[in-house]
Amino acid sequence: MTVRDLLQQTRDSLQDSDGAYWSDSELLNYYNSGLKSLAAERLEEPTTITVNLLDGVNEYIVNDVLRYISAKDNEGTKYTLYPDDESGEDDSKGIIVLDYNRIYVNTPVTDIALAVKHISIPANENLNSDVRAGDENALKCYMLSKAYEKESDMENFQKTTYFRDQYYREVNVVKKNSRVGYQAKAETTQGYFY
Repeated sequence: MTVRDLLQQTRDSLQDSDGAYWSDSELLNYYNSGLKSLAAERLEEPTTITVNLLDGVNEYIVNDVLRYISAKDNEGTKYTLYPDDESGEDDSKGIIVLDYNRIYVNTPVTDIALAVKHISIPANENLNSDVRAGDENALKCYMLSKAYEKESDMENFQKTTYFRDQYYREVNVVKKNSRVGYQAKAETTQGYFY
């Protein structure tokens, strides 16, 4: 199934088969937003990036990160990840997640390299891209939820809520069929989703 096919199914549910109310680009934006949400929920296979620390430089950019899993230095010392809520300010081996792609290292030391394990933001897809097998229902529910947010009346609010709940039910189905062996507790420090 292509993204175009899934968008047409979504249009049929919205009773907007000719695209008079929701444009292709609008639905495609919802689809790509759904991909990112699904990647965060499913905990896609993480990748690792190396961040070289410098004395006196606390803030670092880690490009295209959706969710952080863990961090450790080149000597194997684990750094705990904290949300930006003052909870990690007293931890000398702590990293505060300021944004989806920015971190604040409490005690940076030159010549220390942090290996930051994270889930990357999925690339945006186009109408001719193939939908990952098994993701169709979750992504359709996500798009319907977002589409009904366009109007702020009570009926559309109820539809948005209904399809958001359906999306999370579908996410649970998707998670059961995902590879999760890398999520062992011993390997994963506190994560933070922005």
